[in-house]
Amino acid sequence: MKKCNPIILYLTVFFVLSVQVHAQVRQAEFEIHNRGTLWETMKDNGTIGAPNPLNPFEFYPSMDWPGGPAILPSKDEQRSYMVAAGIWMGGRKSDGSIFFTENGPFTFVDQGTFDPITKITNYIEDPDYDPDRPEEQIKAAWKTSENIRVERTSSAWSFRGLNNFIIIEYLITNQQTSAVNDFFIGFPYLIRPSYQDVIVHAGWGDDFNRADEIVRYDASRRLLYAYDDTPSFSLPNDVGNYWDEANELRTPGYAGFSILHADPAADGRPQPATVFWAQILSNETKLTSTSATRQSLYDILSGADASLQADPDDRLSPIMLMACGPYSIQPAQSIRIVVVEAVNGLPLERALQGLDAQPLLPAGRDSLAAAIDRARILFENDYVLNSVPPPSPKLEIIPLPTTREISITWAPIDETWSNPITGENDFQEYRIYRADRSFIGPYTQIRRIRPNAAVDRSRFFDTARGRWRFFDGNISLGVKYHYAVTAVNARGQESWLTNRNEIPVKAASEPAANTLDVRVFPNPFREVSGFPTRGEENSIVWMNLPAECTINIYTIGGELVRTIDHNDPNSGEAVWNQLSNARQRVAPGMYVWTVTSGVGTAKGTLLIIK
Repeated sequence: MKKCNPIILYLTVFFVLSVQVHAQVRQAEFEIHNRGTLWETMKDNGTIGAPNPLNPFEFYPSMDWPGGPAILPSKDEQRSYMVAAGIWMGGRKSDGSIFFTENGPFTFVDQGTFDPITKITNYIEDPDYDPDRPEEQIKAAWKTSENIRVERTSSAWSFRGLNNFIIIEYLITNQQTSAVNDFFIGFPYLIRPSYQDVIVHAGWGDDFNRADEIVRYDASRRLLYAYDDTPSFSLPNDVGNYWDEANELRTPGYAGFSILHADPAADGRPQPATVFWAQILSNETKLTSTSATRQSLYDILSGADASLQADPDDRLSPIMLMACGPYSIQPAQSIRIVVVEAVNGLPLERALQGLDAQPLLPAGRDSLAAAIDRARILFENDYVLNSVPPPSPKLEIIPLPTTREISITWAPIDETWSNPITGENDFQEYRIYRADRSFIGPYTQIRRIRPNAAVDRSRFFDTARGRWRFFDGNISLGVKYHYAVTAVNARGQESWLTNRNEIPVKAASEPAANTLDVRVFPNPFREVSGFPTRGEENSIVWMNLPAECTINIYTIGGELVRTIDHNDPNSGEAVWNQLSNARQRVAPGMYVWTVTSGVGTAKGTLLIIK
């Protein structure tokens, strides 16, 4: 008999076992809160945040502050303050036996049944906007293997002052046929501000001498939070919270979660009943159902076992837990608990001061406490807002290669805006912001436009197109820019940067190395789809050109219409104003173009409609 190669046999067994293990891991469905400055991933299986358990290199928002963009241009843009979160539940059945279910924060998830997850939007720019409802709600529901049903609704807003927290309501219903006693509901969070260091420094927090989180509990706010301590040592190219490559404090925020509401416990004790945090580097096996008993986990959940509790000044890679209970729940009876998670701290422009901003970090703790207070007020007011700003307009941002400017235009909302609470038009002004670093900023205000000021209306309103317009000529060629335009009412309330362009724009792009990606904009050309500014209405742009090339434009019959010689070491774009070589305006129709150069050729068609 032919012997099997032991290496092949090992790899075959490993592959089969891997497939079996992965087959047992259900891929959770999810929706993302991506409206305000705090972004978060809500999954249908009770867990919160990233990463994807089937692909540890695929990240979604996980208490990202500031959040975005949707697709990160590089790992350095990640601003995650948490690894993951979830929900634990445990109690006594009618026969006295203990049960315990775990839905995160580690990879294990109780194998229950899961309803489809849904996201409901109620944005202020929507025609049917309701100020008594959140701007975003994500609803998930599932039933555990122990017949406990959980309905979770998370809510978020974009408005300044309300956009750095997410309120999460849980409704837990006993669907067993008998009462459940000594029942506790816990919320485990792997909050880790220095998780951002994992992205930038690679490996931060993965062993004891690099664990640098400090955890604190604010009893007055029922707030459990963590921050990134700056260690007193350095490693090659690493100095804790400081990222020397960008001269940036990498984690200038404080992150935490608070109990806003919990139904009264059966014995009347104050809630939360359990406040606990521990070092996971040495204790993870004691904190998950894959390696610990139901009884031991229930004892941690209920607070009966606090042996793993970390000392107040320990530097950790922490697991943080708050639990409510005990409850006695009859069949079909429900318990309601409301949690808020938040991040707040130094703004990015302060973080970019580097180590000079280190003494300012304690101010982040105060800003986190203020965010929790605002969330509590909003919750206690049943989410009803007393006032709202106007919406941020939808932008059209187009680079203008001819004039080396960037055009920002938008349809007016100043004349039609009606405050949904007062019914009045309290619009005051637009504010234009720009960032030359990244989608998250920092942003600098570069212009105010007051619609009621005659000089602003004359200068910035395009009567022919019925749009506001601003040409940014104070730019550097080749630099990538992000823009936002906000709206402000008479009370000074300002909308958020909800209209930022995720893909940066440049007035002129660098020359391409070849002709593989030459393209034409706009194509087809229509007078209403061209550049929205006077003097550029007839512009057609070839992009991604080599520094030296020749563009020839022909009629569909092969007659040469125009030759454009492009010779610019600083630009990969060329503009055609639709004039022929004889300086005549070309007729509508189909045209053929070619690009020839020393690094390749390209060709295509162009349709002009008038």
